[in-house]
Amino acid sequence: MLTKILFTGFIIFVVYAFYRFRGRTPRKLAPRAQQPARPSAIGRFAAYGFVAVLAIVSGVIFLYQWQQAHTVVTIRVIDGSTDNVTIYQAYQKSIKGNRFESLDGKFVVLGEAERVEFIENDE
Repeated sequence: MLTKILFTGFIIFVVYAFYRFRGRTPRKLAPRAQQPARPSAIGRFAAYGFVAVLAIVSGVIFLYQWQQAHTVVTIRVIDGSTDNVTIYQAYQKSIKGNRFESLDGKFVVLGEAERVEFIENDE
């Protein structure tokens, strides 16, 4: 996670440095008498619109993933040898392989002889 953030920061820095030092002329040449080009209003509007669209899409994706992670799932654990059925409820995000934490705080580790059924609750 940290490497993703550092890589993104590095890319932003490189783009900033490129545009910052792009307009400088070498000292050997005489400076031109031209006015520096200013970005057009359409270009600025497009850039701000692009950033706004990226922020909105990122927010929607974050909310969707958060909603999926906090979905309550009913878990039926069936013991293979005795056919006893135990029912738990847990958040989707707490299920990791053969272990999960139920809503009432129990940590459950499933054995290989147990069958598991996941039933998504419709709320």
